[in-house]
Amino acid sequence: MHVRELAKALLAAALVGGCGSAAAPAPRHAAEHVQPAPAAAPRAAAPSEPAPPPLRLPCEGDDLIGCTNGCAEHHIEDCVTLGSMYLGGTIVSMDVERAVGLFREACTEGSARGCLRLGDAYHDRLARADGAEGAAGAAGAAGADEAALYFHARACHAGANLGCLAAGRAYLHGQGASADPGRAAALFRRVCERGNAPACVELGHLHEKGEGVERDGPKAIELFTKACKLGLDEGCLLASESGDVLPPRD
Repeated sequence: MHVRELAKALLAAALVGGCGSAAAPAPRHAAEHVQPAPAAAPRAAAPSEPAPPPLRLPCEGDDLIGCTNGCAEHHIEDCVTLGSMYLGGTIVSMDVERAVGLFREACTEGSARGCLRLGDAYHDRLARADGAEGAAGAAGAAGADEAALYFHARACHAGANLGCLAAGRAYLHGQGASADPGRAAALFRRVCERGNAPACVELGHLHEKGEGVERDGPKAIELFTKACKLGLDEGCLLASESGDVLPPRD
């Protein structure tokens, strides 16, 4: 290539490159990205949280005034304790009807303890009705029987171990419903697993006899031993007549 032609080529390349760099527009989306962000709006003040209510302990079992006031203020467990006072008759004159009314109100509000105490109250009525003579006594026993099972079952479903135990025994002996050892075993198993020693003994007897569950002697001994380790002397005697299995002692 001649020197003159080389010079023309270099000049043309310089002119093209200069125009391209000067005229190339920035992509639209790039321009949008570099726009300054708007100033942040002032942060709204966080709403103040309400103060927690003051700690209130349930009334004591011998505090008649405290339990009466607490129940009037709709503290349900205080109503249960107050009902127990009226049912016991030592702190205040016995009033079974008032006690039952208080237990029923608490049970309706979802108190497992209220349902349990109501079932116990009907069970006590059942015991009294059994001592009555004639058809009236039989009718009273049947009605109290069904009510006791119903409220013990409600207590069980609400989380009361003793409600499950009482309902299981009722199903086992056909009190308030047809005898159903299988259902009784299921209730005993539920609370035995939670650490209720009497329920473990009841379930052990069912495995020993093969009632409602598979007959299983070793399983029965295992359950009696568990009851013993939970501190129930009856379980120790059933687990080992020789006294090899002992409950925990302080």
